This record gives sequence, C-alpha cells and structure tokens, in this order.
Amino acid sequence: MVIRHDEYQVITARDLGAAVKHFRAAAGVTQVDAAEATGIGQPYLSSLEGGKFGSSLTHALRLLRFVGCEVIVRPREPRG
Repeated sequence: MVIRHDEYQVITARDLGAAVKHFRAAAGVTQVDAAEATGIGQPYLSSLEGGKFGSSLTHALRLLRFVGCEVIVRPREPRG
C-alpha cells in the first residue's frame, strides 16, 4: 500500500512485492540485472514482485499487525 510516492506500508506479501518492483524500477534496474546481482533467477524475481513469497512471510506480517506493528519500506538515508 503506497503511503507516499516513496513509501510503502507492507500489510501483505503483495504489498512487499509492489515495493520491490517500484524501487527496482525507480533505480533503473531491470529484472534480469537485479536477479543476476542477487543470485536468483529472473522468473523467481518476477514471482516475488507479484507477491509470491510463501506462507511464512504472510504469517509473519499477520502476526506483526496483530501485535500492533507495521512494516514500512522506504529508501535508505544516504550514509555519511
């Protein structure tokens, strides 16, 4: 779920996939290049961007919401 143009609130695995896709594309990186750099196959990266992370992530996100937490994905602050 987009909070601002550069922040995603992650409630579901699909939200996390959308954030991954958004920030990968915003960085100007193709799926092929990202997959190669991270040691995974492009089809697997495509499935992750589609929100297919598996049941463990889904359960962890539900548990975090249940205990009153939220997961926010945003760009890192520059180091320095």
